[in-house]
Amino acid sequence: MTSAPIKSSRAASQVAAPYAVPRVAPQRRWRPALVWLAVALVAAGGLIAAAVLRKVGTTAEYLAVSSTVEVGSTVDRSDLSTVRITVDPALKPIRASAADEVIGKFAAVALVPGTLLTRAQLTDTAVPGQGEQLVGLSLPQERLPAERIKPGARVLLIVTADGGPVGDQQQGTAAPLSIKATAVDVRAGAKEGTTLLNVAVADRDGPLIASRAAAGRIVVALTTGS
Repeated sequence: MTSAPIKSSRAASQVAAPYAVPRVAPQRRWRPALVWLAVALVAAGGLIAAAVLRKVGTTAEYLAVSSTVEVGSTVDRSDLSTVRITVDPALKPIRASAADEVIGKFAAVALVPGTLLTRAQLTDTAVPGQGEQLVGLSLPQERLPAERIKPGARVLLIVTADGGPVGDQQQGTAAPLSIKATAVDVRAGAKEGTTLLNVAVADRDGPLIASRAAAGRIVVALTTGS
């Protein structure tokens, strides 16, 4: 009858025994590669931030065209506006601070609203110049050279005998009349497949070129050095 309490005491003693817990946590291994990777990421982030700040800091104010200015017309302050942009090095727009140098100059080409203004689009000489007339030619592609004519190019205006191509003219006769001119402006014509070419010609040739152009009797040729 006395053995039961002894067994109970032993069982309680076994349950109450504490579990040994290690007091020292396992140490982590130091990985240099991860440290250098973190350093590289921080450095790359700094370089990117510096590049963005540098790009934003190079924005400046430039002159833009706000209203249409025809060839030969004087550029007025109301024709211009100011925009703040970052300019590609390939472009040469005019700084807004140089607006006073632009006002009063003549448009060497047609100025279109929404475009940046460059010095190549302006001239100090009125177009047409002294002793010249500006004549507009609306020509189909077969009466123009395959190479696109650029403003300032020297051209020959060949007056044909009738409305056909030069090659269809009378054979064995004198060469067709040709008149020297300077291309001032080139743009798409009102009719599909045509090109509007504004040319400056001598005063004495203006009426002849205008009348022959209206009759479809002008062919344009580029001269050497154009």
